[in-house]
Amino acid sequence: MSRVLWIFLATAFIRLSAYEMTGLIVDIDTHATTTYGTRHAQRLSPCSTFKIPHSLIALHTHAVDDENQTIAWDGIVREYEVWNRTHSMRSAIAVSTVWFYQALARRIGAVRMQEMVAQIGYGNGDTSSELTHFWLGNGSLKISVQEQVAFLRRLVRYELPFSRAHIDTVKNILSLGDNLYGKTGTCADTGWFVGFVIEGNVTKIFAFNLLGEGASGVEAKRVAKEFL
Repeated sequence: MSRVLWIFLATAFIRLSAYEMTGLIVDIDTHATTTYGTRHAQRLSPCSTFKIPHSLIALHTHAVDDENQTIAWDGIVREYEVWNRTHSMRSAIAVSTVWFYQALARRIGAVRMQEMVAQIGYGNGDTSSELTHFWLGNGSLKISVQEQVAFLRRLVRYELPFSRAHIDTVKNILSLGDNLYGKTGTCADTGWFVGFVIEGNVTKIFAFNLLGEGASGVEAKRVAKEFL
């Protein structure tokens, strides 16, 4: 084993030793599957990965006209400086601006939100807790790694009950460059990174989850990119 490879594997092990990791990578056409960990069916809060279906629902219900329509910052100073400004859906999803999506939730309304989440079969489909927090921390909405992958497969294959234009818009704002599309999520010592990667003619769907004190979407993304 080369010294460079040994350092890479040792570093990855040190990072993972602090958390319990579960991951799933699935080829969209052949269904070839690579698995890590054992918690693939365990439902957890989706945290900010819910911004993917949330964006689709917002476009579908005309809570916003498009990904570039802005909502003015309310002047409340929040945890992250990048949140403290006027945002569009495109800019808000990039830095996971919670208040922006809470504003969208209010525009969508509890009834339409519940109907749409149930219709797309997202996780346990439960939006019954507070409208602006049901996808965060101790909220009612839960989803597993397996269900994240199933939802994203339907997204990529245009099998969700949304227009092709709206699905393409959401795919576009999930782009991270280098043919990688994804969204992180962080809440309650849970870290997510979910999305898909295009390698030539091959598209792979993935979902990675970390559990443990201080687990975050940033760390889940870093770990996932080492395995993708």
